[in-house]
Amino acid sequence: MLDSLQKAFWFIAFTVIISSCVPLKKSIYLQGEIAQDLEEVELQYHPEKTSYLVKPNDNLYIQINSLDERTSSFLNNERGATTRIDNPMAASLVGYRVEQDGSIHFPFVGKVQVANLTLDQVRDKIQEVVSKYIDESSVTVKLLNDNITILGEVRAPGRYLLYDEEINILEALSLAGDVTDFANKKKVQLMRMDGNVQQVIVINTLDDQLLLSPYYNLKPGDVLYVQPRRLKSVQLSAIPWQLTLTLINTTLLLYTFYNTQF
Repeated sequence: MLDSLQKAFWFIAFTVIISSCVPLKKSIYLQGEIAQDLEEVELQYHPEKTSYLVKPNDNLYIQINSLDERTSSFLNNERGATTRIDNPMAASLVGYRVEQDGSIHFPFVGKVQVANLTLDQVRDKIQEVVSKYIDESSVTVKLLNDNITILGEVRAPGRYLLYDEEINILEALSLAGDVTDFANKKKVQLMRMDGNVQQVIVINTLDDQLLLSPYYNLKPGDVLYVQPRRLKSVQLSAIPWQLTLTLINTTLLLYTFYNTQF
């Protein structure tokens, strides 16, 4: 009978341990057969890229440069000369907030419409205005609210400042230290504001069709939420299985020895 109990115990233990493991099929990003050989890779892996369009509530950093600093200084925000724009709190003080009507208030110029323009188009528009006052000048335009938020089953959730103009979803997950063992890679939620509409898109990062998706490249303000798998509630990986099994097996052996001796 003891042999039967031991066999049953080990069978149950083996079943539980196997069920706690994450299958390889659920761990590998971008599975599929888009590219059959190396010659097809360059032709097929071209995800849709769209330039970011300025929208109300955006915060723009605008700097005017010229050979004569005294001439260009009256068009610049004085606080911007000594403030690091990679500091989110400080950057909010030096930027130009886009109003609900899509305009910014530029010194000595007045309202300038910038909504639904790319950053390059905003730069060109400001350059055109500045050229009326200053010869041989250049304009720098950057987006100060260029950050994304990553939450859920990642190793380092948080808000991340973007230093590149483009970042894809896999690069974003790498910023957060990649996903945890409990992450459901088939259900990564992308939350994005489209005008006044909140979009929620569920992305399967195991599917290589993601490379062709319009949501592969992220935009400033995007929020990623990596959902947990059902196994999360059990948290089997947190149990010290080796020690537990050793103790149980030792107990069974002592029990067997005691019965055979007495």
